[in-house]
Amino acid sequence: MPKSEIFDKIIKISDLSTVNGNSFRWQSNVASNSKIAEQLDLISLGKIDFRGKISTHGKNKWLLSGKLGASVVQKCVVTQEAVKCRLDENVKRVYVPTTEISPLEKDEGLDVNMELDETLEPLTDTLDLSLLALETLALALPDYPRSNDTDYLSVSVGDASLDDIENEQNPFAILSTLKEKLK
Repeated sequence: MPKSEIFDKIIKISDLSTVNGNSFRWQSNVASNSKIAEQLDLISLGKIDFRGKISTHGKNKWLLSGKLGASVVQKCVVTQEAVKCRLDENVKRVYVPTTEISPLEKDEGLDVNMELDETLEPLTDTLDLSLLALETLALALPDYPRSNDTDYLSVSVGDASLDDIENEQNPFAILSTLKEKLK
């Protein structure tokens, strides 16, 4: 195992080697899994394994590149049954001094099309691997998890041709039709 391997949750930037790369690995425990599962509205969360490397990236900048793996169980949006999902996400962050991050200027009513680098983060004295893992996990979760045996529900209400306003049904009639089809 390399001497520069870091297993701490909190990394002090001043302790990092500027010559060699700094490998890291953070794994969640049962207590943190239950807290994260509660925060993200998950049924359960398997161990998070977050590993990678932190190295210098120019003067006063640091590059974190790594991989986060986790198994999560969410509720199906249709049936509320448990849906298991495996997440393996690549993580890249460039930590730069706050003076080098350009603030968004007021556009004074003009539309401005700006390309923002989403990997840039302000450089602080410490880096919390658990917070970065939580952020990555939250962004990687499926928005609408569905179990494999769930059928899509297709409901058509009202007339196919609504050329005349007389053919248009009122909202309560549409709701009644929808309720009948869902029974």
